[in-house]
Amino acid sequence: MPLPQKGSELRVKIGGAAGLGIKAAGQTLARAFVNAGLEVFDLTEYPSLIRGGHSTYTLRVSPRPISSHVETVDVLIAFDRQTVDKHLDEVIDGGAVIFDPEVTSTDGRLPSRRVRPVPVPLKKFAKEAGGPIMANTVALGAALGLVHFPLDTLAESIAAQFAHKAEEITEQNIAAATVGHGYVSKMAGDFWMKVEGLPDAPRRVLVDGNEAVGLGALAAGIGFYAAYPMTPASSLLHFMAAHERDAGVVVKHTEDELAAMNMVAGAAFTGARSMCATSGGGFALMTEAFGMAGVSESAVVVGVFTRPGPATGMPTWTEQSDLRYVIHAGQGEFPRVVLAPGDQTDAFDLSWKAFNLADQLQTPVIILGDSYLSDNRQSVPYFDLDTVTVDRGKLVSEGDVSDHPDALGEHGDYLRYKVTFDGVSLRVLPGVKGATQLVNSYEHDEYGWGQNGEIAAERTAQNEKRMRKLELARTLVPPPAVFGADTAEADVAVLFFGTTKGPVLEAMRWLEPDGVKVAAMQVVTVWPFPAEEVRQFLGAAKRTVIVEGNYTGQLQGLVREQCLVDTDDTLHRYDGRPFSPEMVYAKLKEVADNG
Repeated sequence: MPLPQKGSELRVKIGGAAGLGIKAAGQTLARAFVNAGLEVFDLTEYPSLIRGGHSTYTLRVSPRPISSHVETVDVLIAFDRQTVDKHLDEVIDGGAVIFDPEVTSTDGRLPSRRVRPVPVPLKKFAKEAGGPIMANTVALGAALGLVHFPLDTLAESIAAQFAHKAEEITEQNIAAATVGHGYVSKMAGDFWMKVEGLPDAPRRVLVDGNEAVGLGALAAGIGFYAAYPMTPASSLLHFMAAHERDAGVVVKHTEDELAAMNMVAGAAFTGARSMCATSGGGFALMTEAFGMAGVSESAVVVGVFTRPGPATGMPTWTEQSDLRYVIHAGQGEFPRVVLAPGDQTDAFDLSWKAFNLADQLQTPVIILGDSYLSDNRQSVPYFDLDTVTVDRGKLVSEGDVSDHPDALGEHGDYLRYKVTFDGVSLRVLPGVKGATQLVNSYEHDEYGWGQNGEIAAERTAQNEKRMRKLELARTLVPPPAVFGADTAEADVAVLFFGTTKGPVLEAMRWLEPDGVKVAAMQVVTVWPFPAEEVRQFLGAAKRTVIVEGNYTGQLQGLVREQCLVDTDDTLHRYDGRPFSPEMVYAKLKEVADNG
């Protein structure tokens, strides 16, 4: 397998007990490399415990574009023996393991291939610098010393990490990193890896998926955000709360998910751009109110960031198994749009576009993510605010409703749910003169009157009106994204949605030296399903594969149902872990060779 050549990039894994600040320490290191002009991608894996259990943070650093984590490790930082036992076999031949000999050891665990032990008195140095809690920081400095990387960008990152604390804390942590760096620099000597910064590289921002979603929402002009904390969506609530005052957003930590969904529907009624977010389990509690948003034609955005189910499932791990659920959630039938970002740039772009679609269609829009996107950070170009547009659709926010005669009934009354050709009625906000309206959870007539909604003709007219929005949606939603070779010339074509994007694109780069041509299609809008584009893509291919993170093949089922075709092969993963590019590479290579 043509993996990145030894020394062409750096892969660091930090392991220890959950609650010891491993993720915070790792992201401090990641910022240091980004500040030096390098590309980074990180992966955090942790149990659903506040303290205890085993947690890891993996950082991949490269001077070239990267789009996912990988399975192998160059430098392992072990804060306990469990990390040595679990992950030493992941270290490449010639790699190193940094550990505190007072806490753990590598005795009897070093494999036959050469893995260099680097014992560092982490706790001793941390105590001397100001306290044992800074052992993580000593280890960061030690890791940089091992790979001959200067300390200045780490010092900058530490200063940013502790900017909200006393200056003394920053100084102590920089001192801790400095002693670790100096100690290991003397030991490193002939260690083969040397990482260098790219000072002239374009500036990039380090964000996780939830931060990207939040930034997209802020760019769209969100006015109200409500949520009940649930992994992996919780950090989006934290992000929005941290920025509510400077961005002019009302943020509400509700008593449960049902309240959150009801509140965003109410806020949308007043004209505020509104959003809530949760995981699959929380969305189950929202579903009744989600149906109300559908029948009331409320312009709401809902983030569903999935983790493995059923029920509580695996709260801190990842999966793509809620695709069918979000497409069909809610009693009865009503239109919705489902967008599936594949990376942080997608997350930003699709988030601001989701608010436009919600307003243009007057129906709920779902942003379907997962833990792999929500929890992990990647260096990306600064988001282009010049591309952001605001389209409120058929919205009247001031004046007199009589100025819009097409929206009035025979007696001059406002018809909130007037039957229209495209299914979208004129939306008039409270406060506009003459715009009396009824909005509730009942089926209704054009005025919103619930009793008339039980009349067969009225029910049929309103149901058909709402469902016509799906045809309008097809003209507005983002189309599939295509990558790689021309489909007809490719040895294999791969179809995917969501965060399998990163591992697929990485595997495609690895296949190039093998002479294997790959065409790829990312289904960006999974509902309404882009049947024609997918059918043409698969029909032009020699061999086809679907890659998705679930057991039953939910994307494959949509292809069969909507396109009346199937693929030659599939690759599924459903153990709570994201795809690695190694897995995707092996599968695509196998299919291409067999074809």
